[in-house]
Amino acid sequence: MIDATTKDVYYYPNCFHKFFPLTLRKLVMSQPSRREIMDGFEAARARTFYFMAKALIDELGEERGREVIRETVREMSKSSGLATKQRYEEEGKENTWENHRAENGPVYSVAWIGGTTKNEPDHKIIEYTYCPLGAAFTRMGKEAEEIGDSYCSVTDDAFWSGFNPDWRVTREKSFSHDGVCRLVWRRD
Repeated sequence: MIDATTKDVYYYPNCFHKFFPLTLRKLVMSQPSRREIMDGFEAARARTFYFMAKALIDELGEERGREVIRETVREMSKSSGLATKQRYEEEGKENTWENHRAENGPVYSVAWIGGTTKNEPDHKIIEYTYCPLGAAFTRMGKEAEEIGDSYCSVTDDAFWSGFNPDWRVTREKSFSHDGVCRLVWRRD
């Protein structure tokens, strides 16, 4: 029996899906790790994306549904890149690859496994052997994994087209096909 007087009580909607699938529960436990929190956050994002994307595919058909999904992710991610660029400008920071990695790298190091494998002025490569978003899609099954690929295949390049259009991002490998995510940045 867990003594609630000696443990903190946390309320996590959907964070511990691997233990309590798709339910909301009050859990009495020790404080979760940062990786567990990020896993839960990304799992909730994956589920939301999957169900919305699945509804589009069901309503519009496979080809048109996936096209709308990619267009929507592209627009959303580019908007996020533009907003980040604007914030950098307001803070007096340049929208460089180095500044972006310095700000966001610590977040990725919490839950993603891997990192920069090539760091040349006009050519960068990052490889991840674990991604909480990719893992969440995989746990939901093959269909979710394929729909997740629709997101992952466009989001990074679209973000950078808004944040710093001098860079192009290509996803050369994916978790669903290769077991690793390999993103390549090239500056025009």
